[in-house]
Amino acid sequence: MSSIEAASIQNNARLQDSDDIHYGGWVAIMDINDPYVQELGRFAVMEHAMQSKEDVTFTKVVSGATQVVAGKAYRLVIKGVSNSEKMFSYFEAVVLDIPWEHSWKLLSFKPHPIV
Repeated sequence: MSSIEAASIQNNARLQDSDDIHYGGWVAIMDINDPYVQELGRFAVMEHAMQSKEDVTFTKVVSGATQVVAGKAYRLVIKGVSNSEKMFSYFEAVVLDIPWEHSWKLLSFKPHPIV
């Protein structure tokens, strides 16, 4: 089973429990080590690398927030390694999770000030 398939199964389970949904504003992610959140971060780095040809390796998601929109937007602060500079860097990515389409879309990816 691929990580995308596993994430899809996890996401379907999350749709069943909608008591924690806050519409509109950004809400901090309480469990940043949740495998689903970490996989979204890995996806963001891989997608950015494919689009930009920038050589970045995912390390981990260090913080983030979610926003309910037409799906769920995740604003993630990601620690990665800039392979060209051989040093850690931080990035901010926004990923849209559209559960009924079983898809993720990278909306933005940019450098983030060191936290």
